[in-house]
Amino acid sequence: MMLDVTERTSKRASYPAYKDSGVEWLGDVPAHWEVKRLKHVASINDEVLPETTDPDMHLSYVDIGSVHPIRGIDSMAEMAFEDAPSRARRIVRDGDTIISTVRTYLRAVAAIRDSVPNTIVSTGFAVVRPRSVSPSFMSYVLSEQGFIEAIMARSVGVSYPAINASEIGMLSIPLPPLHEQRAIVDFLDRKTAKIDELTAKIGAAIERLQEYRSALITAAVTGKIDVREEAAL
Repeated sequence: MMLDVTERTSKRASYPAYKDSGVEWLGDVPAHWEVKRLKHVASINDEVLPETTDPDMHLSYVDIGSVHPIRGIDSMAEMAFEDAPSRARRIVRDGDTIISTVRTYLRAVAAIRDSVPNTIVSTGFAVVRPRSVSPSFMSYVLSEQGFIEAIMARSVGVSYPAINASEIGMLSIPLPPLHEQRAIVDFLDRKTAKIDELTAKIGAAIERLQEYRSALITAAVTGKIDVREEAAL
């Protein structure tokens, strides 16, 4: 039987000492790590487009539905400011992380990296900008399953659950020393790249099998292959 992810990762070398983080989703953390509220190491929703913005200004707009929980930003809508929806207001910069504050069950979290000019996201996102933490490390933490579930647990509403950005700022995150943050990022970048590569290969294989399945059905039901001998077995 295959070990689950927790069991497999727990077989790696661990830190010499741990402490209770005091945060339910975190559990124990290495003894020398800090645990701080997000608002103490990052700012949230720093910049918005004013109503006086040039109507002809070109925007690359990201809505909630444009963000995949694994792939990040899948698509952008190109438009002029005057044609943009009223929720197209939040300015993002490289190093930011966006977190959906509406329909939080979608787990729409994405790192902003190598962004195109005038990338604007919906007001349905909280734009988190790091101050004293590695941007890439912060993005990994904010996309961690336990952190997202903490957001979902605090969301209000049944069909359209939402949370205030200020409440997200009250959530705590782990803070290793900066050199460890960078080491963690390097490790995760390498490992997730390999996983993404394998996922793409598996996806291509599944697509080919589905095409073969469809072709087989078509050939059999249209008389392109003689299945009588095989059916008699």
